[in-house]
Amino acid sequence: MTRRGMTGGYLFVAAVALASGLPGCKRSTTAWQNRGGPPRVVVTIPALDNFVRNVGGDHVGVVCLCTTQGPHHYQYNAQDAILLREADLFFAVGLSLDDKFADPIHIESHNPNLQYVKLGEKLRADDEKRKEKLLLRLEEPHEHGKEEEHEHEHEHQHGDYDPHIWLGIPQAIAMVEIIRDELKKIDPKNEADYDKNASKYIEKLKKLQDYGKDQLKDKKNRKIIAFHESLGYFAKSFDVEIVDVLELMPGSEASQKHLMKLVEECKEKDVRVIAVEPQYPQESSAKQLLQAVKEKNKAIEPVVIDPLETTEKADLKEDEKELKSPDWYDKKMRENLQKLAKALP
Repeated sequence: MTRRGMTGGYLFVAAVALASGLPGCKRSTTAWQNRGGPPRVVVTIPALDNFVRNVGGDHVGVVCLCTTQGPHHYQYNAQDAILLREADLFFAVGLSLDDKFADPIHIESHNPNLQYVKLGEKLRADDEKRKEKLLLRLEEPHEHGKEEEHEHEHEHQHGDYDPHIWLGIPQAIAMVEIIRDELKKIDPKNEADYDKNASKYIEKLKKLQDYGKDQLKDKKNRKIIAFHESLGYFAKSFDVEIVDVLELMPGSEASQKHLMKLVEECKEKDVRVIAVEPQYPQESSAKQLLQAVKEKNKAIEPVVIDPLETTEKADLKEDEKELKSPDWYDKKMRENLQKLAKALP
């Protein structure tokens, strides 16, 4: 570790010590006051918050780290480590999505009893036993994008698998089952409730998939340009075809060469919809593509598809670490499906 890194680490540990009391003192519960539990559960993104709340019910307290700031840019702090120091379970996605901040705060929490579960890694391990694989492998970088990807890899780097697993219904169901089993391990006296709650929520997820398929049942053209590689599981769950992506890295402008390629793809493959995301500016790449396609006398429409990596302050309680509603995920997914159905020809 560099001298600068060591200094930063010491300052972080010092901040945790000052905020949580001197070493050796008994475990404080201030950070979890009025939050519910135990079990006390910390999650990285809002979708996991809802999965845990629906399985855990009234038994659990849940805190979400990434609410208004997404996992690609989240800056952890001493308060996060304090929350983990007093927590029982820590659920992350893994697969290179949230490891950059989840791993260090897990270490800095110094909580030997904390169960740290990366749901994506669990799915990857289980995939070896499955006939139908749940995880999607990320494609090799397109030839036109290698230089762009290299320039931005320090900002946004994924591993071999697409980490946006919460957007796929079969994947969401598998995560709910893992969450159920982990809660039963640490709180066996309430295992019957966890079983019952998980079964009920899985049925709700299945109804969500049925709803999406019904919304799109009359759509013969289901081809879209995605904003970036985040909609693979969503597309597979609802039989949508992703022809290409607009930005190779979210937040990095598409090159003119790539834009021209997309224009030709829209023309040749009759693509009528480009998906954009509310978390990223839509001023340049998307507008350039829309204008260029329209100049070719081709109809194309933008539609906002939320990848659910963040939420709005209106959906959060006062401290902005807890979602108000356990139905947030279901509501947001249905909104995505409604918008897509309206936009597709």
